[in-house]
This record gives sequence, structure tokens and C-alpha cells, in this order.
Amino acid sequence: ARLAAKAKEPPMTSPQPPVHFFLHVPKCAGTTVERHFARTLGEGFLLAPRWRNPLRDVIGNRYRGLAPEDLAGVRAVSGHSLSRSLAEKFPGREVKCSVLLRDPVSYLVSFYNYRWARHEERGQPAPGEFDAWRGTQRRNPIARFLLHRFFEVGYPGIYRLSTRARFLYLEAAFQGFHFVGGYRRCDEALAGISEELGVDPVVASENVGHVKRLSVSDLSEAQTTAILKENAADALLFERWKDRGFDRAANPPEPEVAARFLPGADLAANLAADAESAVRRKLWRG
Repeated sequence: ARLAAKAKEPPMTSPQPPVHFFLHVPKCAGTTVERHFARTLGEGFLLAPRWRNPLRDVIGNRYRGLAPEDLAGVRAVSGHSLSRSLAEKFPGREVKCSVLLRDPVSYLVSFYNYRWARHEERGQPAPGEFDAWRGTQRRNPIARFLLHRFFEVGYPGIYRLSTRARFLYLEAAFQGFHFVGGYRRCDEALAGISEELGVDPVVASENVGHVKRLSVSDLSEAQTTAILKENAADALLFERWKDRGFDRAANPPEPEVAARFLPGADLAANLAADAESAVRRKLWRG
């Protein structure tokens, strides 16, 4: 309850220009987002730096090398290491958060193809067969990524939240987001934000393309069903928020009702599943 309440905290408003935080969820058009802002804003765009400290996994990212006076001209921030504590470096400015989401089936297929590309281009371990590789992945990876990276819920906190609690936390947070939508609405989100910033709204898709080893259509019905069951929170978040866009009046209603089918007492099961995936991942990577 305390975490959910904190997620609902309203953003600070002021006459100073706002700063846009565009969360970079893996495999959700983040490359296009970052290159667009780098092209249109130049030094007005910040790629959030990673704090290379073991405490990052416990207390979240920290930005000790950044000072507010150095960020006065920054208008947009993105990157895998973007965390909400960065807002402290923009005192007196409204922070507008946006995020793109993806359904778990296409997410896993895209990530699998990415791993094959890394194997072929950089010699990283080959993923092998899809079902075996899928066993190395944590469940509900998008919800987990957002909680851990942006909302700075460290691993101890993650394992105190059930699947239902993780879903409800993000539902509460998204209520106040500037833009929330499916990953295919990337151009719409960037064009709208660019117009607010007064820069070129034309978006050039710059996602890194890879030869597809697998397509969603290649999966059997049993595989798709298993993925949706194992990643029910991610699937539900995507379905509820993929069409929201900029309109907060379109926030999906009754999150508690929507969450009633998600496990609410699965802390031990989540820990066991993560432990199993970690062992499989270590064996796969050698």
C-alpha cells in the first residue's frame, strides 16, 4: 500500500519548461526514441547514465555525477538507466513521464531474435531452441523492469510484491503518466512530445533490425497460451494501456477488478521461478 501510494504522487508543476522522461523498456522502440531526441534536441537530450555500483540493484540508480546547473538545458531524458530519482536534478520543473509497452508474446520473440543477432555478430552464447531459451527468462519482464529500473524497487522490495501487487503498483503510476501506449504507437508519442518541445515532429524509424529466426506466427497455440499464462501481468498491462495515448480521461477503470485473476500470494513462487531461470541462464551462458 505504501509503495502504491508513493506511485500516485502527482508531478511537480512550475512555470519553468517541463522535462520529459521517456522510459526505455527493452524491445519497445527505445532506439527510435533516443535517436529522435538526440537528432532534434542535441545537447537538450540526456541519455541517463548508469550507476556502476552493486547497490544499484538494492536502492536503484543514482546520479552523483550530475548537478542541476548542468542539466538546465535538458528537455528530454531516456535510456535503460533512467530512474525517477533523476527528477531531483530538475528542481522546480514538471517531469512528464511517457512509456511504451509490449505484449509478452511478441516481446519474447523479438528478444529471442535479438539474442541470435548478438550470437552471430558478437559471438555471445547462442540461444538454442526457443522453449529452452524462454526458460532462462524471468516472468513478467516488463513489469519487473519498470519497477526495478524506473521506480527503484530493489530486489528485496521486488520479492515482497506479489504479481497482483506489481500490477497494481504500475496501474497507479500510469494514471499520471503523460503518454502510455503500445510500442507500435511510438511515432504518435514522439510526434506529440516533439510538438510540445517545438522541434521536428517527423519520426524516422531507427530500430536495429535483425534477421528473424522466429516470428510470432511460428509459435503454436500451446506456446502462446503458456507465454500469456506465465506473463499474465505484462499481458494485462498491455491490453489495458495500449490505446490510452495522451488522454488521461482514457485511463482504464477498476484496476482492482482487472487484477482479481492475478496471483496475490505468490511471493515464494516468484522467488522460486526466478531462481530456476537464473540457474538455466547461467548454464546457457556457460
